Amino acid sequence: MELFARELKNKIVGIARGLLASGIIGVFFVAFVAPAQAANKSKLGVYQHGKPVEYLPCDTIPLPKRTAVLMGGGLDVKDAFSWMITNMAQCRGGNPGKPGNFVVIRAGGNPSYDSFIFKLGPVASVQTLVVPTIETANDPALEPYIRNAGAIWLTGGDQGDYYNFWKGTLLERLVSEQVDNYGIPIGGTSAGMMILSEFNYIADPYTISSYDALHDPYLDGAVTLKRDFWSDTTPFAPLLSTVTDSHFYTRDRMGRLVTFLARVIEDRWASVTSARAIGVDQQTALLMEYYDKSSSPSNIAFSTATVVANPGIFGAAYFLSAGSGSRLIVDPRQPLTFTNIDVKKCPVTSPTIYCQPVHYQLNVIRGDLTSTIRTIY
Repeated sequence: MELFARELKNKIVGIARGLLASGIIGVFFVAFVAPAQAANKSKLGVYQHGKPVEYLPCDTIPLPKRTAVLMGGGLDVKDAFSWMITNMAQCRGGNPGKPGNFVVIRAGGNPSYDSFIFKLGPVASVQTLVVPTIETANDPALEPYIRNAGAIWLTGGDQGDYYNFWKGTLLERLVSEQVDNYGIPIGGTSAGMMILSEFNYIADPYTISSYDALHDPYLDGAVTLKRDFWSDTTPFAPLLSTVTDSHFYTRDRMGRLVTFLARVIEDRWASVTSARAIGVDQQTALLMEYYDKSSSPSNIAFSTATVVANPGIFGAAYFLSAGSGSRLIVDPRQPLTFTNIDVKKCPVTSPTIYCQPVHYQLNVIRGDLTSTIRTIY
């Protein structure tokens, strides 16, 4: 999650990062959480709930389908975690797996997820790894925790910290290999969601509003897009050629996500036919499944999507792509023009019902964003 305070006062992150680097902000351990370990100067914080195991739920056999959760921030959606727990033990041939370790990774904070997730399904343990520096992200002590992770969750916080502290490190490599080799579920909320895609908006040093992004797609220091967080591209194939955004409707982020998509195409990071963007509302989660050719009954790779939310929340996930005949004009210090943007809005259903989308188009003419229906959302 981009901290809300940053959207009111952009420099707060720089101040906080300076305090973190100086050691004024540290990682604290509480006696009743055991065992907690620190790895010398790396400041690795380890918390756990339950009894960790040294195996995967389906042993070394990859899961039959790949799954990921993109959660839009705000109050966590319990159904999404239960779905991940179910999928981490669904082995090939329909055989049930053993309860495994659910590993939470964050750059700071406390083990608040441990007892929360532990109650949502059969797991052996929930472990939280606090990884606040580059040195910590390269600590060999991380390896057994990630190698034995049956599911991985990236918390909210600041995706700029994740990019600056974790990119190109042992942690990034271990997470990527674990998901790629065994197909374990992976997910994240807010900042954790936004770092999962191939392309990432890191909001460093400043964040940006939809209005400002639409009126200067290359605004220095604010439209900070990256494509090198994952050393070997995103470990979840459906997020290739994709950029994501969270807190979508609540913080009016459609305009800036349209701008991110335009930049991905204009900068030739992805082709006009393959580039896409995904936005997810607060208290809402996009549950994604992917079957590669080897696990697909039809021998054709395909993916599915389901959207769930907290009770009383009518959120959605939005899939954006350039439509047929789309016109794109992207220049520094000039308003964006981007026409015929296809939008597929997937409203909340339930964990067992696939997305039933609403289709419409958006158009941007010199920074002015309009819709073919009565609302851009």
